[in-house]
Amino acid sequence: MKKLWITLTVLALCATTALYAQESNAKAMIQKRIEYMKAHVQLSGKETQSFWKVYEEYLNAEAKAMETYHKNLQKQEIVLGAPGTNKEIIEKLSDKQLTYLQDQKFELRKTLLNLETTYYKKYKTILTPRHLQDLYNAEYQYKRQLTARKKDAVKKEDNTGPVNTGKKKR
Repeated sequence: MKKLWITLTVLALCATTALYAQESNAKAMIQKRIEYMKAHVQLSGKETQSFWKVYEEYLNAEAKAMETYHKNLQKQEIVLGAPGTNKEIIEKLSDKQLTYLQDQKFELRKTLLNLETTYYKKYKTILTPRHLQDLYNAEYQYKRQLTARKKDAVKKEDNTGPVNTGKKKR
């Protein structure tokens, strides 16, 4: 009985630690994104005071939507990796799981679009049209860089990069 109690306690601690690590990882990613955006979107003093608080609110809502999406997939035993690296995982899914995955992707896109629409309206009241355009350009660049880094990390893990045969290209 004592061993069972110890085992359950250890499992509970591990689960709590994993959840805390995910939460702190999400917060760290949000802070990195804000730092990137601050470096690439130059705002006036008045805009700065109002905007970054609203922007962080948006990022937290976006992170929550992504967390919900991944939790819903895990309920059906679907665990995906970085975008563009899931071909083998998807090939192994049942038809039921594939349908569920597609339904969840669609729901996520709807949720994210609703968030973007809501926050676009808020941003318009704070930012000039030029700064709003700068924001969306920086967002696009940030997401491209993030996706490229994830793909590179997966390639390095799998060692599926190009093979050097020693021949020079002409």
